[in-house]
Amino acid sequence: LPHFFSGIIRASAVPRRNEAGGTLVQATQSTLVNPPEEQHQKKRFGLRFQAPALLLFGLAARAGAVRASRGSPPPLRESLGRQEEAQLVQGRPSTALELWLRAFVLTFIFAPSLLLAPLAYLIGPFRRRVWYKLVRLALANAGTAFIKWGQWSSTRPDMFPEPLCAELTVLHSQAPTHGFRHTRRLVEEAVGATLESYFDEFDRKPFASGSIAQVHLARLKGERVAVKVRHPDVVERIRSDFALMRMLAELSAKFRATAWLNLKASVSQFSATMVAQTRLDVEAEHINRFAWNFGGWSDASFPRVLLATQTVLVETFEKGELVSKYTLERTLGVGKGQEPLAKNLAHFLVSRGEDVYLKMLLVDNLMHADLHPGNMLLQGADGALPPKLILLDLGMVARLSREESEAFIGLLNAVGDGDGRAAAKCVLAFSEEQPNAHRDEFEREMGELFVRTCRGFGTNVKLGEVLVGVLSLVRKHRVAVDANYMTLITNVLCLEGMAAALEPSYNVLDAAQPLLTAHRVLPRAVFISSLPLATRFKALRDAIVLKRSKAQRQLVKTVQNLV
Repeated sequence: LPHFFSGIIRASAVPRRNEAGGTLVQATQSTLVNPPEEQHQKKRFGLRFQAPALLLFGLAARAGAVRASRGSPPPLRESLGRQEEAQLVQGRPSTALELWLRAFVLTFIFAPSLLLAPLAYLIGPFRRRVWYKLVRLALANAGTAFIKWGQWSSTRPDMFPEPLCAELTVLHSQAPTHGFRHTRRLVEEAVGATLESYFDEFDRKPFASGSIAQVHLARLKGERVAVKVRHPDVVERIRSDFALMRMLAELSAKFRATAWLNLKASVSQFSATMVAQTRLDVEAEHINRFAWNFGGWSDASFPRVLLATQTVLVETFEKGELVSKYTLERTLGVGKGQEPLAKNLAHFLVSRGEDVYLKMLLVDNLMHADLHPGNMLLQGADGALPPKLILLDLGMVARLSREESEAFIGLLNAVGDGDGRAAAKCVLAFSEEQPNAHRDEFEREMGELFVRTCRGFGTNVKLGEVLVGVLSLVRKHRVAVDANYMTLITNVLCLEGMAAALEPSYNVLDAAQPLLTAHRVLPRAVFISSLPLATRFKALRDAIVLKRSKAQRQLVKTVQNLV
């Protein structure tokens, strides 16, 4: 593969000028006046060019055939804005009286944390041990929108202190449930029949629950399915709560102390994403598009949509083990005593998870917005079948513009080059406006950070540690970062954490080098055509690294036994 890439580069950089005068050499003249040695060199170059050209032609033909066999991509709604939200979710907007009543209730809920905020500002231990817990409890009691916003805020260490983000992660396990009568009513409206006549079986008790909906297991025509049902009054409450959030965000933009947080843009983007999550038919669109994007992958897939309405989603129930089962065992000791995950499966999860992330970033411009181990299933853990990665919970996605993708790819390349100042310029492009950023100080300290922690590809750089350091400087120097970029960063941190738990010898940055280099060097169309080849080369290099690390461990174990 390196010879293939270098052949393309050499072929695209053929000298077009003669050495004497620098003028273009005409084809007719070169045929008549070139000496035999030059003719021989041209023939050799032509043979050298044929291999990559034929390989590219074959890859392009294969990519075209695969795309033709899959047909056109499923429809996907455009990025949502404030005007589109009312059209997306049916129902009347909240009245002024309803907003005032809701504001009164929220004021009562948040009163303790608001009243104690000055004390928390002055006393650090009180802030970390008491006040952060009060904020988390207030969000948990304030309803769906605030729970979801708290969950989202836990992934924004660029905007909020890390101890607060750690406290807010508890909200991921605090989700409401609703009664079976509500489930029966919505499902029967969706399928147009009674539960007993439509389903072979239907579990009354929810299998799982989130802030938007809960999941029941059922059997349909002999197939095990998952039925997702939206909670009651979710849309109305979210609409009124985000109306109030926008008012607060507008107010924060008027004060210098809070304007740098860019809450107005963040709340606007988050509210659009949140409202989209309340429509389960939109989640079905996401599933269908991701399934199409990864249609040629045999070891990575998504559930299959069987039925979708605004309030109910029926999809195939995918068997397998949650990857979080293994990561929690390694990090927190949860589930000790169970069969450990085999080394080759741990490597498969980390490597293939990174491949999926890079394809979403480099090719699709559509990113799963919650790519953590709790949303990944491993099939084939028992060795009976080849391993396969299943991705779940596609209600929240990040729709990336080409500019957003290129800016973040630029950051990864700068980390790979060990160039702190180039990385700083990429981060400063993470928001259209940076009115409060300390640009010069940020670039200088980014350079110093990279000197200490990041020397580039091949130096065993811990990408997660580098990004955490970058986010610390972002918060210190008031650099605004839009929500889509934080989704990309959070997913990288999730991958890094999964690698640390399952395969500590795996280096996320070094493993990404082949795909990042191919994306940087090749034209986009050529890169997309050669992606299967580049991915296989990455897998081959990963296998070599895995084999070497295994040999090193065996050698160390042998030496220890001898000693």
